[in-house]
Amino acid sequence: MNSTADLSPEDFRRLPGLYRRWELTEVCEPNRNYQIEDAGTHVDGTPLLAIYVSEPAPDARQAA
Repeated sequence: MNSTADLSPEDFRRLPGLYRRWELTEVCEPNRNYQIEDAGTHVDGTPLLAIYVSEPAPDARQAA
């Protein structure tokens, strides 16, 4: 099993745009590794996040 520590920065690609914390549930998908970084604040003071994602992890059922 791979952990996020096993991934290099080249394994991640940035999702376009900036996101608010409550939008993470709409963006994140199961079986993927994410790196989430602070990306400043919106004019209304809401913190914004940049999201990086790696390719989907192989399904454990397929490995058997």
